[in-house]
Amino acid sequence: MKILLVQPAPFENGRIGLENAVWLSEPVALTSIAAMVPSQHEVRILDMRLEEPDVLPRLLAEFRPDLLGVTSMTTDAYQAQAVCYCAKGILGDSVFTLLGGHHPTLAPEEHDLEVIDALCIGEGEETFEELIEHLSSGRPRDELEAIDGLCFRKSGERITTAKRSQARELDQFPAPARDLIDRYEGCYYFGPATGLASIQTSRGCAFDCNFCAIWEFYERKVRFLSPKVIVDRMEAAPEQFVMFLDDNFLTHRGRIEELLDEIERRKVKKYWLIQGRTDFIADHPDLVRRMRDSGLMLVLSGYESNDEDALAALQKDNTAGNNLKASKILNDLGVLTMGIFMVRPNFQPADFQGLYDEINRMGITIPMVVIHTPLPGTQTWRAMRDDLLTNDVRLFDLLHAVVPTAMPREEFYREYARWNQATYPSAKRSLSFRFIARRPKLWWALMPGIKIFMQRVRLIRRTVDDPTSYLRDEDEIIDVVLTPKAKPRHLVMTA
Repeated sequence: MKILLVQPAPFENGRIGLENAVWLSEPVALTSIAAMVPSQHEVRILDMRLEEPDVLPRLLAEFRPDLLGVTSMTTDAYQAQAVCYCAKGILGDSVFTLLGGHHPTLAPEEHDLEVIDALCIGEGEETFEELIEHLSSGRPRDELEAIDGLCFRKSGERITTAKRSQARELDQFPAPARDLIDRYEGCYYFGPATGLASIQTSRGCAFDCNFCAIWEFYERKVRFLSPKVIVDRMEAAPEQFVMFLDDNFLTHRGRIEELLDEIERRKVKKYWLIQGRTDFIADHPDLVRRMRDSGLMLVLSGYESNDEDALAALQKDNTAGNNLKASKILNDLGVLTMGIFMVRPNFQPADFQGLYDEINRMGITIPMVVIHTPLPGTQTWRAMRDDLLTNDVRLFDLLHAVVPTAMPREEFYREYARWNQATYPSAKRSLSFRFIARRPKLWWALMPGIKIFMQRVRLIRRTVDDPTSYLRDEDEIIDVVLTPKAKPRHLVMTA
């Protein structure tokens, strides 16, 4: 069999989007399922975030895959569907189309299309392996009931098979097939860390924040790679920078200490980046110092809010005091910080300014301000579903208000679009001479990527700093002029 795996582009040209400016990681979901493909089959990976649009139809016509696999998050769901439309348009029913990822798992009803032969629900490795065995043996393509974790149509009826188990230990999966993305080597980045490898050292999250669906996707389970396997993969990667993709790397002190033991014993000299909670950092400054000494260069954290009541409402189980303490610890250690903060639809001008002032007080190196969004599959989405102004997933990018705002919409975006300039003092405070002088070797390693990063930032700022750009994105999608007393006239779904 010939198998093509596609990572769709995250948004259309001309629309706001921060992923390509700040963070572009490897398509680990695709390299992971590619590793499950038996050697007698030919498999390729196409990352459309790094390709021109005409590459996909040309490759489909030339390679003529028997099986097309596409992964999808929420904001690229339509682009993922478009890949399937393109494949069916060129190859017809000779290609079997499979769509997987977070959005198909959490909102399968939105992908009930003739051009999609099956959805992969939940983790994909074992489901993909069994599907390949089924299809390559010549068995009927609509008799998939024996394969767990699939949703497909048979005789006009939608069938969902048994839930795919998540019992398999992560060490038992083969290493992702990174050789299939060799053509993109040096193209992935996080901020100025250009030439970035990605490793997922755990799956799941033990917390249940109501604005996040990670813990629901993984059914409240958390599984870990062993320290030995993590370091094996760090050593195998030629890149100098490594991003640990865990949704919360900072979970168990003992596990982190074992990993540090392994890194130190094997004398691995790489810089690594993580996502983690501020309360763990506040409680373990000694461990964070040791992590810094072993290569930790950046921590991405969801600070969310400067308001204790708002943190409680998000079920964050954290405090603004921990946020402030963690930012000081990281700044004192010379560890870069990227902080995610949320504005809420009920914000007034004083709320915006208060949040920006608090960010500047913390000294976050790369502050990011997003809009509280009820993402599909989350508790917040279920609670606010009736308030949605649109179901168009392109606007569920954390940069648009998809529920009514307390302020007139134009004024809301005017205040929101100030965040980039208003929080400049935060970055300036973090990047002091003393901060940089603490780690001269790190900054020397970052120098080639800093110029590229600043070019990307300048490009995206033209859009992000313009309040009218958000309204342009919503044109013909959210057909409503909002004032504090207005209610939506109707909901609009545009595919």
